[in-house]
Amino acid sequence: MADALTADIASDYVAITSTTDAFRHLAGLARERFTIMVPFIDPVGAAWAADLFKETTATERLLVLRDASQLVACGAEGKRVEASASRVIDYGGSDPANETFHAKIVLADGVAAYVGSANLLRRSKSTNLECGMLVEGPAVGAVKMLVDAVSAIAER
Repeated sequence: MADALTADIASDYVAITSTTDAFRHLAGLARERFTIMVPFIDPVGAAWAADLFKETTATERLLVLRDASQLVACGAEGKRVEASASRVIDYGGSDPANETFHAKIVLADGVAAYVGSANLLRRSKSTNLECGMLVEGPAVGAVKMLVDAVSAIAER
């Protein structure tokens, strides 16, 4: 199926790449801050995030989750991602009355970003058809502003 999709939409402006490769690309670009902002994570996703944090040379490695207590259910991989992240931010927590988010963003400094559908879940890495865009240029400024706002609100 992926080959058919690639053949149907390939152009000078559009390319199909795996979500893993897109995230790895962003980890390689980041120098100051590499941010992963997703609502949901499982053990496979925690390992995925820990590997990305290990690969980046960014001095700050930020993980923003809807409910950071999800990391407990990730067992050893949850502990590994906590150890590899500079900060884990809980935005919303387990209280459904709190505001939360459903955005999936991976941000490399303010220069490039992924905005799409992939959570840090086994299905997102292996079987789901995820859709996202790698964004570069001035549009990344708006993505960075959103991530900065979420981080600031969560830390209050």
